[in-house]
Amino acid sequence: MAGTDRATLTETEQIPAPSRLAGLAMKVLHTLLGLTLLSVVAVNFLNAASRYLFGISPLGADELMVYVVIWAVMIASILSLFLRSHINVNLLPLCATGRFHHLLRVIHDLAAVVTCGYATYASWLFIGRISTLGVKSMGLGVPMTIPHAALLFGFAGLTLAGAVMLVRDLSALVRNNPCEEVEP
Repeated sequence: MAGTDRATLTETEQIPAPSRLAGLAMKVLHTLLGLTLLSVVAVNFLNAASRYLFGISPLGADELMVYVVIWAVMIASILSLFLRSHINVNLLPLCATGRFHHLLRVIHDLAAVVTCGYATYASWLFIGRISTLGVKSMGLGVPMTIPHAALLFGFAGLTLAGAVMLVRDLSALVRNNPCEEVEP
């Protein structure tokens, strides 16, 4: 899958400090996202156990789990795009070399920026509409702008990550040099 075409560094080469820092930050973020999902599983278990064993259904537990998962997925999608570890069909880029490989990456980055930019704009408009209505969730009474803001945050982050990658890959296309990838 993706990630097989990453530039690899041998043990004798030095990894620049910003890349090490970015790699460490991404490892920490992966760990936090994993712990977040484990906490959702724990809430789900406690919710089911209290419902079936004691006949008590905690108010808003299902809502809370859904909102946390949506936020986690959107944050993880930004990380996944930046690391190029998302699910994709990369048969052509695996076979491509040189400038053609860089051109394919530029096209991929451009598609990500355009589609995620449009989704960011649509999310912004939607949040504007529901905020004027003052809609709140049924269980927890959370303003619905908060869970919907996850989509705005996620798509804006994806647009920004795509733009950073586009600049990096355009530079690599012009120089015909492989770009350095940040390893998780």
